[in-house]
Amino acid sequence: MTLHEMAREYRSNTALLELRLRQLQVAQRRARQKEVKYRLKQRIGCLRVLINESRKTAFVLEHYYQKGGRQNEDKRAV
Repeated sequence: MTLHEMAREYRSNTALLELRLRQLQVAQRRARQKEVKYRLKQRIGCLRVLINESRKTAFVLEHYYQKGGRQNEDKRAV
């Protein structure tokens, strides 16, 4: 598997995570109990971290062979 293929996999998995994030956000808006809202908020926070890490990894994989080596390490992948 090439780095570009791996990056595509990360991008597709990111899309799935984003879909789940939207589903949880809808559930959070509809929830009536504070405990349920709180738990959904926690899960949404974890998903946001996973999404950001997945985007960053895909970006690094896509640009791995560019001139300058690790110059993109601190750049955002959004």
